[in-house]
Amino acid sequence: MAWNNNIDEGHADGEEPLHFYYNRQERLKNAPESVRDYYNGKLTGQSHGLFKSLVATKGNRMLLVTVVLCAFLVIFLSLFGNKSDRREINGVAVQLSAFTFDDSVYVSLHMDAGKSHKADTVKKVIATVSGIDSDKQKTQDHVLQGNYTGNEQYLRTKFTDYDIIKIMAEVEIAGQKHVLFAFVQQH
Repeated sequence: MAWNNNIDEGHADGEEPLHFYYNRQERLKNAPESVRDYYNGKLTGQSHGLFKSLVATKGNRMLLVTVVLCAFLVIFLSLFGNKSDRREINGVAVQLSAFTFDDSVYVSLHMDAGKSHKADTVKKVIATVSGIDSDKQKTQDHVLQGNYTGNEQYLRTKFTDYDIIKIMAEVEIAGQKHVLFAFVQQH
């Protein structure tokens, strides 16, 4: 871009013009080669890829490794972590679920069909199901009983208190006991 040095500005009519001591050519003589090339238009922009910019400095590398480790940890725990509503009790896969409908809370204790269960074996199932309200207090207790024969089976109950937000079930199958928790799904 060419500048017209003959322009008379920077002063009022009848006054002396201001003198600027800035001279680009003089300043660029003492500048590094890369700065001179940039102002002359010879310097081309360096094209860095996304990965190169992520590993360019030690801090960036540490941040990248941290993000990748956190992502793997979240994925691993979501796939293989213990769920509080599922458990294998004495060889039986058990799942607790609860949902609301018409001011009532419906609770199901689902026992999967056993793959290695002997056909003539019957396991006694006792479940004490409790509703927990928003103050973390037990509201009601229901005792469910059944016999597990190796087939898919459900034990169900209904709570009439719609303030229940969580269900706790103490499940005992053939002498082995575990506690399951499930949040009430709002429908």
